[in-house]
Amino acid sequence: MNDLLRESDQGLEQQHLSSSSSCDYRYATTEQSSTSCDKPEDIELSPKFFRNIIVRPQWLRRVVDSPVGFRAELTDGLDTNDVLPTPVIFFINKLAGGQKGEKIYRKLVRLVNPRQVFLLENDATIIQALNIYSSLVNIRICACGGDGTVGWVLSRLIDVFPSLENPPVSIYPLGTANDLSRVLGWGYQYDPKRLLRVFTQIPHAQTLSLDCWQVKFETLEMTSTGSNQENTVADRRRHFFLYHPKFVRNTNQLKYENHLKPVNRYFFSHISFGLDAAIALDFHVRRTGDPSKFTSPLKNKILYLNESRKYFKEFFFSGAWNLGLYMRLFCDGQDLTDSIRSCHTLVLLNSSGYASGTNPWIRTLTNRNNTSAIIQRDDNSFKETSTNSNIQIDTSTHTRRFNRQDCSDRKIEVLELNTTQMGLIHLGFKGHRIAQCNQVRLELSRPISVQMDGEPFYLVEPTTVNIIYAGQVSVLRNDNR
Repeated sequence: MNDLLRESDQGLEQQHLSSSSSCDYRYATTEQSSTSCDKPEDIELSPKFFRNIIVRPQWLRRVVDSPVGFRAELTDGLDTNDVLPTPVIFFINKLAGGQKGEKIYRKLVRLVNPRQVFLLENDATIIQALNIYSSLVNIRICACGGDGTVGWVLSRLIDVFPSLENPPVSIYPLGTANDLSRVLGWGYQYDPKRLLRVFTQIPHAQTLSLDCWQVKFETLEMTSTGSNQENTVADRRRHFFLYHPKFVRNTNQLKYENHLKPVNRYFFSHISFGLDAAIALDFHVRRTGDPSKFTSPLKNKILYLNESRKYFKEFFFSGAWNLGLYMRLFCDGQDLTDSIRSCHTLVLLNSSGYASGTNPWIRTLTNRNNTSAIIQRDDNSFKETSTNSNIQIDTSTHTRRFNRQDCSDRKIEVLELNTTQMGLIHLGFKGHRIAQCNQVRLELSRPISVQMDGEPFYLVEPTTVNIIYAGQVSVLRNDNR
């Protein structure tokens, strides 16, 4: 980073001036240089086309009070007739989804200032970039990756900035599911034909507020009463071939040893517990073990389905188990464990996207690839409720009374999916809604798989999970697709 920042500002300025007439310009980068354009559209989308989002070299100034020695500030020499620039800082995860990040990185360092393009390696990469650019007026961020990458960037922003004071974040989808990208209108998969034009739409995107939820884990003190209750229920089911699901039985698998804690402390889209998280975890273990086999979103989804076949018994003998045997659920302090007696996957939603574009909270038979609204209304079940009531509970299988789904209402949607619903939600059907609330507490008495914004992990020990509201971040919604 420091070597990159010590490059000559004058040299970078000359490179930008010459690039509008030829694509044989060269930017020095930390890893490599590029001297040619891949396709004709790269010439059309030259730095002149990207002018509004480029960080101009003269904005970077040496300062003594910055950890990296530089800080970006707008100069006073801007033409009064010019539109205020909207510079964009790019964070790219080269391993996300189909591993297209490296290609995007090489393309961007030819078309914009390479100092504004960062390959995500660790938290320090994000913090260094924020130290340089957070003082720049009208700055925007683009997270290029999957749901896990977006959650990673947003988590660092919530740590650094007060609520809603962060540079607003856009997304370019490079992951497998890309749920938050779908909801915010940035697309559902990597599309090289739209790549550069999507970047130029960032300055025109609408700023929205997105709730942030913090997840705290504590060791659960087990009591004999809880254990006896579990054994009593389980004894009545011994005649089934399957006693406990595999993710509950297998507590000492070495393949999970690097996945025993969450990557982030916050989630912004969803968190889930149970069968779907177990499949996602096995898929994630395979992908991290041999990334060369996971080279495209489509291939990734096929391999994901192949992992689900390993849980055939859990699906076939689903009547023999439910998550209510292994956890207790409290929403705003109210015990709702009885609501998950037929649950195989427990889902907590902050946004309207889950499992590659489904929305199990409402019934929708539309094309989920084109989902763009971050707030959706279930007209068949929406009802205004008193503001004095913090929790909305589904107390009847026939009557549902909930507020509309909203990612900025400081409420989280809690729902359950059985094994049948896990498939039907991909056809537009919904799961069984349990509650809308401000705080969730889970007491996990057995090992269980968890998935948080696309990042799965395994909780081995009895654990208490507390999920609380932690503020909001600014994100960007693209209405110009």
